[in-house]
Amino acid sequence: MKNFSILLILSIYLFSTTELIQLLKIPVLISHCIEHKNNNSKLTFVQFLNDHYNIPVKDNDRDTDEKLPFVKHVNFLNITAISSTVSSEVPLMTSSIFFEKKLLFYPDQYYLNTYTSHIWQPPKIS
Repeated sequence: MKNFSILLILSIYLFSTTELIQLLKIPVLISHCIEHKNNNSKLTFVQFLNDHYNIPVKDNDRDTDEKLPFVKHVNFLNITAISSTVSSEVPLMTSSIFFEKKLLFYPDQYYLNTYTSHIWQPPKIS
C-alpha cells in the first residue's frame, strides 16, 4: 500500500508538471495511424510519424492531427504564492545592561617601523 501511494503521488506530480501528460494521447496516435493505414496500405508507421511531425500538412483531418501527442506543447510553469495571515509580533525588549566599548585595533603610533619592515619580506632560498 505504501509503494502504491508513493507511485500515485509521484505520477500525479510528474503528469501535472511535465509533458508526460502527452503519453495519455498515445491511443489517439494509434487510432489516427490506423485511419491513415486504411486509406493508404503502403504507409508505414515511420512514414506516418514523418508526415505528422516533421512535415505537418494542413489537410482535412487537421483537428485530429492537433490532438496527437507532442504536437502542441503546454506551458507548465506555475508560480504559487502562499501568504501567511498569522501575525507574529515580537515584543520590544529593553536592556539596562551597558557594554564598554573596547578598541580592537591599536593606532599606528604603537608600532615601530623598524620591526614591521622586517616582517614583510619575500622568502629566501637557502
